[in-house]
Amino acid sequence: MDLLEYRTNFINEINAEAVNSVRYPVEVFIDNAVDILKNVYKSVGDMEQIYYEFKNGTRAFKNMHIDGAYLDLEANCLNLLYANYNASDMASITNTVIDDSAQLLLNFFENVLKGFFIGAEESTPYVQLARDIRNNLDSIYQIHLFVVSTDKLSTAVKKLQMPDYVFKDNKNKSYKVVLDVLDIDKIYKSILVDFQKEDLVINTAEYGVSGIPCIKADIETDQYDSYLAIVPGEFLADIYLANSTEILESNVRSFLKFNGAVNKGIKGTILNEKSRFFTYNNGISTTAKSIELKETKDGLFITSFVDLQIINGGQTTATLAATKLKFGADLSGIFVQMKLTVLKNNDPELIRNIATYANSQNKVKTADLNSGHPFYVRMEDYSRKIYAPLSSGQLVQQLWFFERARGQYEQPLMQMTKAKIEQYKAIRPKNKKFTLLDLAKYMNASLMQPHYVSWGGEVNAAHFHNAMVVQWEKNDKVFNEQFYKELIGKKILFSYIENVISDQTWYQEKRAYRPQLVAYTFSKFVYEGKQLKKEIDYLSFWNKQAIPDFYYSDIARIAKLVFDIIYDDSRSTANIETYCKKEECWKKVKEKQYSLSDHVVDALLSSLEKKVADTAAEKDQKTTNAVVDVINIYNKGVAYWESLIARGQAQRVLTYADILMLQTAINYCKGTYAELRDRQVQSINQIVAKLKENGIE
Repeated sequence: MDLLEYRTNFINEINAEAVNSVRYPVEVFIDNAVDILKNVYKSVGDMEQIYYEFKNGTRAFKNMHIDGAYLDLEANCLNLLYANYNASDMASITNTVIDDSAQLLLNFFENVLKGFFIGAEESTPYVQLARDIRNNLDSIYQIHLFVVSTDKLSTAVKKLQMPDYVFKDNKNKSYKVVLDVLDIDKIYKSILVDFQKEDLVINTAEYGVSGIPCIKADIETDQYDSYLAIVPGEFLADIYLANSTEILESNVRSFLKFNGAVNKGIKGTILNEKSRFFTYNNGISTTAKSIELKETKDGLFITSFVDLQIINGGQTTATLAATKLKFGADLSGIFVQMKLTVLKNNDPELIRNIATYANSQNKVKTADLNSGHPFYVRMEDYSRKIYAPLSSGQLVQQLWFFERARGQYEQPLMQMTKAKIEQYKAIRPKNKKFTLLDLAKYMNASLMQPHYVSWGGEVNAAHFHNAMVVQWEKNDKVFNEQFYKELIGKKILFSYIENVISDQTWYQEKRAYRPQLVAYTFSKFVYEGKQLKKEIDYLSFWNKQAIPDFYYSDIARIAKLVFDIIYDDSRSTANIETYCKKEECWKKVKEKQYSLSDHVVDALLSSLEKKVADTAAEKDQKTTNAVVDVINIYNKGVAYWESLIARGQAQRVLTYADILMLQTAINYCKGTYAELRDRQVQSINQIVAKLKENGIE
């Protein structure tokens, strides 16, 4: 599939999704573009859709236009986005187009500082953004402009980045301005199988440091090299201010976003006892693809990092930067110890383990959003083999496609003929695709945690993931085929609520906070059922592949109830987006009296009916697990089990009974034993788990 074919397909799918979800095509396009900017190019930590346009410019206030924005205080950055959704023939994005778009975005910022929005209706997202910008000017260091388009960047455009461009406000404060353009060519390349994002290279000299003193650990391994280094606090703050979205591993970004960037203890030490900072602080843990070293008479120095990632110590790094920026702190004389792992090969499992163990002592555990966790693998497996029931007028049974890893859905299409593409999409339509972040959204809304959903993708997924891991370790059989079907039922309901809300006149007048309204409406609906000791029958939604019409009235009325609460002027937090992230908001929604209609109540399940169905599903999963476990034992082969025994004996981890049981696995692999009993399989798995805890896999 070439670029033009891809573009046609891309636009058709956006238009179709817009119709299906009762949204404007440009809104759907922005969602797609932001997803790519966040998860592929790592150039933005987050972005909210916020539309505002002013065309009647005056001397006092210039023309302006924004389609998206996010005040990222953790990164000390204001992100502003301009969207050019062209559904007609592909045009060229020239320097003039870029300059005009960037200027409209900068004009928004300038007009905010001049007081354009003062006195405007407080509940609108752009007014709340303007107020937040004014209130946090001392924390803003950089303005990051994004132009996203379905057109193609002209070959005549030579320079996109503007690292030397500085915007000065009316008080002569300077703001660094950076520009990124995401055109259809970059969108197309992002889904190619061989796509690789350009590595971030940090040269210490560019930050006024000749090198970072270090010592190399004398560890013999072909997986990595390890170094201990002493990093100047000024250098750490500067590289964070310049590259925060790229050097912070996504789990760390989630942690900072949820807990706030400025740690009072760290800040106090920087401002009052900086000579003791090195002693008080635990330091940071990092990884890199490669480094450049310089040997001098004073020892070994790191002069360059390729793809540096901070996997533990993000709060230390962010606080150094924020304290320098906000309080004008002098960071000279502050040093941070750094453990650096330079990876010799890109082993994602090793990287995940480093991050997990580096963060293991944190009271608040950052989420290891490991898409390779068995839960997500199991959901993926179900999504590839469990066909949905035929809905009315449908000729072909379809699959709901769980995209466990980015590109799983689209990459196969790139090598197909047009006929094959049509066949592929007939079975796996794009509107039936969902991601790990989507899954977490549906689940937490159904678990009555809309305040978590309101935090957005990574933070919400972190909460779901950590809770899921606890449940998985306790009893993974609850995540069975019925769970998967109910998950799809939740997705169907979530989409239905989106459409109902989009239908409402009160929403169309403002077109704001749709994600929060949907999550809260879903959770309130679940809550009202629970009050009657009843459960939503998600399995019936799976069976029908739709929501019955009689749900519409209740969903619409609950959504209006939520709308009135989050827009209530008496709310404790002025910013609605922030207010929705608070459990206090959920408490208000729960307490608001509401009675479900008789039709809906009759369609709900009793708690006993749900319990009976869940128990039967768990028994089925237990049988499935047993079969899978036996197959896994056989597939690992004789050599694996013999190696496991040898290493376990060498490290004195195995008892005599353990060795005999692992020998049973060997005999099964050899065909000496025709079958394994359930108790034997369970014992073998327990021994494997014990060995894994001791680092033997």
